[in-house]
Amino acid sequence: MPFSRRVRIFAFIAAGIAAILAVTAGIFLYQFQPIALRFVRSALQERYNSQVELGDLRVSLFPGVQATGKDLVLHFRGRRDLPPLVRVKQFTIDAGFAGFFETPKRIAKLRLEGLEIHVPPKELRESTAKRGPRKIPFVLEEVVADGTRLEILPGDRGKDPLIFDIHELTMNSVGIGRAMKFHAKLENPKPPGLIHSDGEFGPWNEQEPSDTPVAGKYTFRNADLGVFHGIGGTLSSDGEYKGELDTIEVHGTTETPNFSLDTADRPMPLHTEFQATVDGTNGNTVLHPVKARLGNSDFEVSGSIERNALEKHKTIQLEAKGRGAHVQDFLRLSIKSSKPPMVGLVGFESKVVIPPGETPVVTRLQLDGQFRLKGIRFTSADVQGKIASLSHHAQGDPKSEDTNVTADFQGRFHLRDGQLALPNLEFQVPGADVKLAGKYALQSGELDFEGTARLDATVSEMTTGIKRVMLKPIDPLFRHDGAGAVLPIKIGGTRGQPSFKLDIGKALHLP
Repeated sequence: MPFSRRVRIFAFIAAGIAAILAVTAGIFLYQFQPIALRFVRSALQERYNSQVELGDLRVSLFPGVQATGKDLVLHFRGRRDLPPLVRVKQFTIDAGFAGFFETPKRIAKLRLEGLEIHVPPKELRESTAKRGPRKIPFVLEEVVADGTRLEILPGDRGKDPLIFDIHELTMNSVGIGRAMKFHAKLENPKPPGLIHSDGEFGPWNEQEPSDTPVAGKYTFRNADLGVFHGIGGTLSSDGEYKGELDTIEVHGTTETPNFSLDTADRPMPLHTEFQATVDGTNGNTVLHPVKARLGNSDFEVSGSIERNALEKHKTIQLEAKGRGAHVQDFLRLSIKSSKPPMVGLVGFESKVVIPPGETPVVTRLQLDGQFRLKGIRFTSADVQGKIASLSHHAQGDPKSEDTNVTADFQGRFHLRDGQLALPNLEFQVPGADVKLAGKYALQSGELDFEGTARLDATVSEMTTGIKRVMLKPIDPLFRHDGAGAVLPIKIGGTRGQPSFKLDIGKALHLP
């Protein structure tokens, strides 16, 4: 047989075989398509304990197993009164033959588009008996789901869900029944900023999705605090977290090099180190506590904060305390002045309440607590001179011009509507112990205090020359309980220009 003829025969046979294989493959795919659809529905139903809807599924077996599906919806436990556990606009599956047809099936890559996950709260789910361990029908080696929206539904249907818009999400499996490693990038809504996170998620708890474990590390950069009316600054944070979706323990730090309050607009560096418990189902946070440093001053804040409290008109209640902090750091932050009016050490304990409202945070701030100031010196030469003069007169040395005098203050305080009430203020300088009651206006700096001053010196010793001689006969009228003199005192003016008045005439009418 001529060679050319043999070639034509072989070509004809090959074409026939190819046609037969094509027809066979078509028939196989035609038969395999509904089988694959049933398998996907069954596997998802089993894995996620959900009723499954799947709009369309197309399968290809060349060069490997590939499938494309649309409009996938998973209703957790068949509940249609809740948003679906999962909604996917389109997904693509890639798998090798060997991996796809082994048990469990191995899917090399799953790409999800338009993924929405709605995690239902425990209190809205029906109680059902726990099922025993089940064999997982497939393993996802890599999942890519950029543009995912994660919503964690609150128990109270009147509240908004906790929403995370995840720009980038990649997950990799390390084995059956093991957590999946993930990398995510998402935008934090308030304060706005970019979060990068790497960690582990799972294994998925099909009975109680909010009990699914999660752990990882995060970075949060360039968050603008100016969205909260009344404060400002750019915050960055690094930390770690571990727990389950509804109880996540977080440890981290924040850095805000330019923290400020609108009342002064004088940026100060603020550093915090915190431990907190975050309820991932509603975003509420319990602080345990926050250790903060403002400038060179350390203090602590503890309490609980409901998610979006500042924007959603919820009252915030905290507790703050500090020991050995520097009063000038807090004054720089809150008072619009080229320099703080005083320097020294401060200790305090206070309840902090921020009620709802549209006005700046500082104007709504409510404080109730106690404080102690030690070694206080006033930066104004005039004010420091008046304090020194009071001390020298109280010691019976009115001619002294030494201004190197420090004062100690203590008392309880109540802050409301920008007015600081001090019902039992005490302050001591060498030679004098003063007890006052009154108020101080934070914005204007106005002072309005009245009380009594116990002085070591007698009335006559507070004067010089002929007055000292003339007043000696009345010294006994002002002596009380071992003090040289007890006189009414009134402090007025402003923090920059205070006035001190000892009222001898009024003292004569004291009981």
